[in-house]
Amino acid sequence: MFPAVETIRILVVGETPGLAQELLLAFRRRTGFEVLGPVSDESGALEVFAEAQPDIVVVELDRLDRRGVAIVSAIRTATQVRVMASTRYPATQDVELAIAAGACGVLPTDREPSSLMSAFRRAAAGELVLAGEDLPLLVGQLQEARTRRTRQALLTTLTEREREVIAAMASGATTTGIAFELGISPATVQTHVKNILSKLGVHSKVEAIGVAWRGGLVLDARSA
Repeated sequence: MFPAVETIRILVVGETPGLAQELLLAFRRRTGFEVLGPVSDESGALEVFAEAQPDIVVVELDRLDRRGVAIVSAIRTATQVRVMASTRYPATQDVELAIAAGACGVLPTDREPSSLMSAFRRAAAGELVLAGEDLPLLVGQLQEARTRRTRQALLTTLTEREREVIAAMASGATTTGIAFELGISPATVQTHVKNILSKLGVHSKVEAIGVAWRGGLVLDARSA
């Protein structure tokens, strides 16, 4: 059950009035919804928020200036208002980034009025609003993003010398070859390798090289 709310006030943030007009058209003759805006950016949104206290802010992601995610983040940082991301392309990285920035859901722009009403009511009630078919994809995107961030964080723990060693490993160099290339002893190379495996949480050179490839530390020789 949705909580009883007299009117859900929706502020639209977009480069053009298109989305606001679409929502006004969808909600005509329907009570319980009020569409505000559009405003062009976060400054306008925060100004309206201070005066009108909307329940939900809808930010268009499909902007020419590519600032949709930044606007979501700015509004969520400055307020506790619920923010939804609107897009014609739900299966994109911008959606993943918008959710990570604090958006409470995704609003495809091609929904029927009844579906829009349900989405806004759910958002106002505090739910994460995603189409059922989008959820597995988004979860996968978020998990992959978290994995990338984890890999990158682990790679930043490597010293400059350890980075040189793993780059040489990725090129196929042997312990003796790495020692000659870097001007150190084979025993020192083995110590660096041991430290690399420990820092990356892996058990073999192959796994370490894989983390380095996927984290962007070295170029994947297999794709060269």
